[in-house]
Amino acid sequence: MLYGKKVYLREIVKADINILYDLCTSKNVMRYNGGQGFVPSRHYIIESFTHFNNPNKKALAIINNEIEVVGYIYFKQNSHTIDVYTIGITIGEKYWGQAYGEDAIKTVIKYLFNKKNAHKIELEVVSQNSNAINCYKKCGFIQEGVKRSKYYLEGKYIDTIIMGLLWDY
Repeated sequence: MLYGKKVYLREIVKADINILYDLCTSKNVMRYNGGQGFVPSRHYIIESFTHFNNPNKKALAIINNEIEVVGYIYFKQNSHTIDVYTIGITIGEKYWGQAYGEDAIKTVIKYLFNKKNAHKIELEVVSQNSNAINCYKKCGFIQEGVKRSKYYLEGKYIDTIIMGLLWDY
């Protein structure tokens, strides 16, 4: 388990699947986490988390102080560079604005830099998701690039932003 100030992170267990499915498939969460037309099945969610069950690919449940599953965060090692990791996070809509995401990200950053010897952590975010972008900036990420017209949302293609964080020697 990894401990932050407002949350702790632990491996996802079978009992979390239905909770995560409900959190991840609400309309507003899906807006930035799959776009239009994609609603994952429970089987897809189970397979996705099983895929992240090794030391270099890990999905962790985000648990608040009330022992509620509020979302999940994952990291995976870049297949081309051993010390670069990609992260992603999903927080259930009813938990937005409570700094759970920020705390979970900072906890994973600390773990990756201090325990996994990461040199760099990257992520990709939909350009219209200003709340997530602001959160990532609070965690130290900076914009490194743009993938033009990559994400389909509300009848049009929009950009995604590539953000990165380097180990500060």
